Amino acid sequence: MTRLRMLGLLAALTASMLLTAPASALDIDAGAFFGNLGFPWTGETPLPAVAYPADQWLYGGTVAFSQEFGDGLALEAEYRTDTVLHHVVSGMVTYKTGYASISAGPMLGTFNTAQTPLKAGIGIGFRLEAPGIVFFSAQADSSMGAGLVAIGDYSQERSELTAGWYVFNAICSVSMQTRRYTRILASGDPLVDASTAYTFSVDVNKKSAPYRVLVDLGYQNWTRTYPGAVVDGLGALVLGAQLSADASPGLTLVFGLDSGVYVFGTDALLGYGPSATSFMFSATAGFVVHLGAAAQGD
Repeated sequence: MTRLRMLGLLAALTASMLLTAPASALDIDAGAFFGNLGFPWTGETPLPAVAYPADQWLYGGTVAFSQEFGDGLALEAEYRTDTVLHHVVSGMVTYKTGYASISAGPMLGTFNTAQTPLKAGIGIGFRLEAPGIVFFSAQADSSMGAGLVAIGDYSQERSELTAGWYVFNAICSVSMQTRRYTRILASGDPLVDASTAYTFSVDVNKKSAPYRVLVDLGYQNWTRTYPGAVVDGLGALVLGAQLSADASPGLTLVFGLDSGVYVFGTDALLGYGPSATSFMFSATAGFVVHLGAAAQGD
């Protein structure tokens, strides 16, 4: 299934959620992205030894809803297009008590190959927090199965570690995220896409202000390992910013831009990175509907 068809389903799913979801304490989050930071999904042979082209576009979207219940219980369900992991549907139940919370739920790779339309997996996570002082969280998602043997079979793996601290009107954090997508080609050999990101973030907010700003600075790399162990790689120093603005009590608009300040080739692409005049970026736009707040305003 192509990404355009998935985006059509994304729009239909968003509309369905908006029409059928209960209004109590429910948030609906939807958005889209477009850019060229990373490798495109197509490509099963090593890239030629020339400057990496800046027109290898990546695009997709996300839709999610989150519901908070009493007694520290919350539910979040999400569909997302991931630049490395492709299409993922997940659901997480979170239970919080005292200074700790734990999350668990299923994940599902959806329509990523014709031979394996659905791929089951699981996600788990936990968070420790001294409110207003420091926090630490860990999250791991992984496909389940007996191994990759059939053509079109694949696995998806994601992990993230985050540590943060609170300062006046801001939350600072450092994080490490890894992603890995392995697919069996028609030749029977594996193709592996992987990415690692190290990020420092500052989330600036003030209770009385109708907006908040998130600023990121970090290093990311992307690799594609072909049959025969040939590896194409890209590395980037990335500067990003995201603005969230409350258009009304029931609606928040979100806009973001990650820019590759310095992008270069690694491994087999060493010396063949993008041209210095190429603009490497990922732009996002979306919204959050706070149905509980909208209902209270009626």
